[in-house]
Amino acid sequence: MTIDHNETPALPVGAQDLARVLGCVVGLPVHAIRATPLGASSRETPWRIDLESSADPKTVLARFGKSCSRTEAIALAAMAEHRLPAPVVLHWDPDGADLGTPLFISTFIEGDPLLDAMKADEPWADDLYIETVCAVQSVTEDGLPPGVAAQLDGSDSALTVLEEAYDGFAKPNPLAEAAYARLKETQPKFPADHFSNGDLWPENLLVQGGQLVGIIDWQHAGFGDPIYEFLLPFFLVPELRGRGTEEAYCRRMGFDPELLHWYHGLEFFDSLRWVLKLGEPYMIHTAESLQADLEAWLEAHIGG
Repeated sequence: MTIDHNETPALPVGAQDLARVLGCVVGLPVHAIRATPLGASSRETPWRIDLESSADPKTVLARFGKSCSRTEAIALAAMAEHRLPAPVVLHWDPDGADLGTPLFISTFIEGDPLLDAMKADEPWADDLYIETVCAVQSVTEDGLPPGVAAQLDGSDSALTVLEEAYDGFAKPNPLAEAAYARLKETQPKFPADHFSNGDLWPENLLVQGGQLVGIIDWQHAGFGDPIYEFLLPFFLVPELRGRGTEEAYCRRMGFDPELLHWYHGLEFFDSLRWVLKLGEPYMIHTAESLQADLEAWLEAHIGG
């Protein structure tokens, strides 16, 4: 048996034991594995596992311990009945019977993040983002297996975001008080909650040759506000703005594009709360920039 893995971080389970379990999962004798951590370098990061066997090589994704998600396992099992391309759960051991720690294994989808194509302003990329989000959000509670919707609690309503953000500000904060009052005064009739994987960030949408091949990261799947979910990339990646993509999405879903200004205020408000609380920027957004954005938002909508 050959074991090869990056030592930063160390594989959180015994490699020989993992290879044994993987052999049972894929139904083939495993001669070698190569384990590569994905994303953040921590003991909770997911791992790409490349398997060598007497048959064709296989690649799977593995999560261990706290990085395992009951929500993800339930959501992906439900997605097996839909046309949405998503990983397939191969093994789910929440009690750690196999390796002494919770274990989640799914198929691994090869592809490039859609975000790269969107940032490059590829002509098809924004349309594909709209199509994909609309397809995910079109999944209804009745379209899931019985009882599944009640087990998915990963997404929030816009009102929940607003109230939790307000509660999270240290008081007094005159800007937060003014923004909260304005958001409450102009609070729209919210669209009904829609289904989501809980993180429709374009890096979680994988493409090959301009076609969607996978939607990954379902740890926070649930029902929540569809507009707030859609807008995150445009809030965090400035080069995606000004193309009319947000408005096109609203029209496609039957939402009034005039709602967007309220949601932009909520984005500034909620993000400022977190940046002040954590004492560090939120990607491109600093406390100073968010305060300026929120002040400008208030000024633009006085009396509106």
